[in-house]
Amino acid sequence: MRIAVISDMHGNATAFETVVRDLHEQSPDIIVCLGDIVMRGPQPVECLEMVKALNPFTVVRGNYDDKFLKPAWTPKSYKQEIQLRALEYDCDRLSLENQKWLTQLPAEFSCEYEGVPTELYHASPKSLYEITYPWASLDELDQLHKYDQTKLVLFGHIHHAFVRQCRGRLIVNCGSIGMSFDGDNRASYAIVDIAKRDIAIQLRRVEYDIDLAIQIARNQRMPDLDSFEYALRTARYPYDAAKELPVT
Repeated sequence: MRIAVISDMHGNATAFETVVRDLHEQSPDIIVCLGDIVMRGPQPVECLEMVKALNPFTVVRGNYDDKFLKPAWTPKSYKQEIQLRALEYDCDRLSLENQKWLTQLPAEFSCEYEGVPTELYHASPKSLYEITYPWASLDELDQLHKYDQTKLVLFGHIHHAFVRQCRGRLIVNCGSIGMSFDGDNRASYAIVDIAKRDIAIQLRRVEYDIDLAIQIARNQRMPDLDSFEYALRTARYPYDAAKELPVT
């Protein structure tokens, strides 16, 4: 069985379109999506429609997908100010039906692929927000599963693609399609091949037109354009740098 694992499009349809073309060339049997389809990029509607068109086996809810249709909240940090502007931008574009669809996605999913017990999360079993980096300790990695029988864990959220073994389990982060933070500004997703409990992982990186993605954001008058451009060009975490950038 061949599984394509996609995550963290963040409204960057330019990157997502390129990944979809590459993904079709890989001929996966199923596609799974680990959330954060929208927010922070200029084309949330297009990204959501592309996810649905792929007819994924499952889609789990990301922390940004979870923000819709919630009571009003007051930002308590500069990062939250950027997030609120992104939410307002997306709410102006996404229908209430689509916002509801995002918030009703499951927070987790588990099943067996070719006899391999597998768990899927956006971030972790505990939270949509928990961060587990590639350099985490084995004890930290060991928190990414719920069930003792699990042999494969797939997650997203951190925008850093990696594969590690941890106490009899394979931990796979597929990286981010729309906004990598690991120093490689190509879009990232994963291919998982399973054959009789043997597992092979490809972390695929796909070049896309970053200038076009930024120009679309500019044409759409997307807020915090400078932060978006910084993240796309440098593949670095943008929030700290954003404090030094003018608000757009």
